[in-house]
Amino acid sequence: MSYRIRFHPAVADDLDAITRWLIDYAGPQSAARRLDEIEATIASLTDLPHEGSRRDKIAPGLRAIPAGRKAVIAFTVDDDAREVHIHAVTYAGADWITRSKARGR
Repeated sequence: MSYRIRFHPAVADDLDAITRWLIDYAGPQSAARRLDEIEATIASLTDLPHEGSRRDKIAPGLRAIPAGRKAVIAFTVDDDAREVHIHAVTYAGADWITRSKARGR
C-alpha cells in the first residue's frame, strides 16, 4: 500500500522560487525539466518512503533525498499514518537544513 504525500504549506513558496530562478537562469524548458525531476522524486516516495539519508542529528526522523543534480527534498515519514511529510524543497545549494528546522520539522 502506498504512502500519502503531505506538504508543509511553505513548500509551495519553495517551488515558486525555484521555478522563477530556473526560468531566469536557464529558461522555461529547462525549468520544466528540473521541476519534473523534483515531482518525480516526490512521487517515488509514495512507494519508497524510506529513501534518502537519515538526518537525525539535524532533527529526529528527518530525511533528505536529492532530486536531479541540484535539488534536495527534506521530509519525514509517519509509518502509522502511512504519510510522507515534505518539509522543504531547495535548489542549487539553498539551505534546506535551516528551512526544515524553521518549519518545525
